[in-house]
Amino acid sequence: MDREDKFLKITVIVAVVVWLALIAYGRGMPLPKGLSLEGEPRAVSEIEFLADFTYQRDGQPVREQAIFKRMCRIIDEAERFVLLDLFLFNSVRGQGEKFPALADELARRLMEKRQRSPQVDLVLITDAINRSYGDEEPERFRRLRAGGVRIIYTDTSRLRDSNFIYSAWWRLFCQWLGTKGEGWLPSPFAPDGPAMTMRGYLSLFNFKANHRKVVASEKEALITSANPHDASAHHSNIAFVARGAVVQDVVATEAAVAELSGEALPRWEIPVRPESGGIQLRLLSEGKIKSRLLAALARCETGCSVRMAMFYLSDREVIDALLAAAARGAEIRLLLDPNKDAFGRKKNGIPNRPVAHELDEKSQGRISVRWYGTHGEQFHSKLTIISLPGQTTIIGGSANLTRRNLDDLNLETCLEVTAQADSQVAQESEWYFERLWQNRGGSYSLDFQEFAEESPFKYGLYRFQEWSGMGTF
Repeated sequence: MDREDKFLKITVIVAVVVWLALIAYGRGMPLPKGLSLEGEPRAVSEIEFLADFTYQRDGQPVREQAIFKRMCRIIDEAERFVLLDLFLFNSVRGQGEKFPALADELARRLMEKRQRSPQVDLVLITDAINRSYGDEEPERFRRLRAGGVRIIYTDTSRLRDSNFIYSAWWRLFCQWLGTKGEGWLPSPFAPDGPAMTMRGYLSLFNFKANHRKVVASEKEALITSANPHDASAHHSNIAFVARGAVVQDVVATEAAVAELSGEALPRWEIPVRPESGGIQLRLLSEGKIKSRLLAALARCETGCSVRMAMFYLSDREVIDALLAAAARGAEIRLLLDPNKDAFGRKKNGIPNRPVAHELDEKSQGRISVRWYGTHGEQFHSKLTIISLPGQTTIIGGSANLTRRNLDDLNLETCLEVTAQADSQVAQESEWYFERLWQNRGGSYSLDFQEFAEESPFKYGLYRFQEWSGMGTF
């Protein structure tokens, strides 16, 4: 072997060793302080449950929307601060029908709030997706910043690697390039999306996100699955509005996101009076969402029921827990998005269709699945209702039930609500699910066979993407 061949061999070996070391580092790096929170149980006497619906009645689309209005009301009524952490806050609309201008309306509300109440702090935490993973701030955000709204872009490089095979390569060769420059490549999100740089694309492929959807003031906090994003305006979603000490927990988790991004939130005074009640709230973020969900599923047996309304279901531990609960005699019903639509583009049904087939087959039909009948929009809800004798536990918020959303990779916020089975929040959430499942007052859901699909190829692709992170779910 001559000297050049030996040098090349050594170089390749060193590069592979460094790459493998970066994979290990990216998967196991310490989480920044304040993430993966399991909040203290907070007793309250009431909590609001909200839902947005898009469905068909007599062949015509019907839309019932409450979440965005409630979001704006929190802004209008705030007296000390408004804190928003929003994943999608833009006007990218995709192809097809016209959409309400949610992003412009929310920006207008914030500017009006600044003019009416200049003493109120306005802070927006968001994801780099809203500036197309570059350094060029969108015009809407420039106006907000000039008007006195503080904007914090989440530094997701501090988070563990989801697409770890790629991200190790990115850390080695691309991270140091930065993201500056004028966009010249078409947007991957929609034809009308802003152009992106090559470095923006390279950053995008890490598939990391601050996926939270939270709006808080000193009075209350909204935890939701909904984005103030024009092309998401017709999606079906859920939300909770909570008051009391859980608002302090929300602000603490957002302070952690600001800190990992090199910023610090003001120390706002949040008045909380001692409260008792039959409802227990617990704020959950990142991996603690999964641990609490698995613990609740482990208690399910004969006489218990599990109802899920879910955009994505793919996490292997959750799937195993559902199968185990079904084997113990629990009634399990899953209402899933068919994963066929994404902002004017068609999807291939992954992950929900192969997962639904697996659950139906392995449970021998004990797990019931229905599909939400979408018509271009998405069934974007993330809600689990677990009913034990006399008690109901509800978990809902931003997190899909995927590895990326549940394994301390993305930033996520959910609320766990535990209440008596006859409480208002338990009955409202159950009414919500049954309305969709049984098609009360309209056409919401479809039989399992409508999108049942047995495809070994798609199942194998789903398993690889779920394991590797080389997918968008």
